[in-house]
Formats: sequence, structure tokens, C-alpha cells
Amino acid sequence: MRTGTVVSYSVEKGWGFIRPDYGDGKDLFVHISDLRGCAGADLVSGTRVTFGIRFNKQRSKYRAVEVRLRAPGHGDQ
Repeated sequence: MRTGTVVSYSVEKGWGFIRPDYGDGKDLFVHISDLRGCAGADLVSGTRVTFGIRFNKQRSKYRAVEVRLRAPGHGDQ
């Protein structure tokens, strides 16, 4: 699993973006259907998360999947 930070999330729209800690610096799209053990309201800007990445062939872009809140005490300050 990878780690990153929520950049933005719209509860009304059910989607947002995560900035991975490592990679090319591009934010990843996240959809409400890919949240695990949390709700969209939990994904406020600055929230630390873990996630997987999947390639979306239709859009030719990567997206975040299996998104979970990162447990406190894992090196975040």
C-alpha cells in the first residue's frame, strides 16, 4: 500500500484527489466507491491515507483504490 494526503474531497460529488508521498507528483482521483472503513466526510484536506493504485483504461490515468485512513503513529508528524 502507498501513502499520501487528501488534497480535496467533495462529499456532495463523491470524489476528490489524493497527493501520493512518492511518484511523479500528480494527484490521484478517488471515488467514494473506493473508500474502505471510512466515509467521504472523513476525507478533509490534509488527512493522511493509505491506498492502492489502479490504471483506468478509459481515461488513461491512474486512480486511488482501497483508500483507508492512515492510523496515527506511523511516522506522520
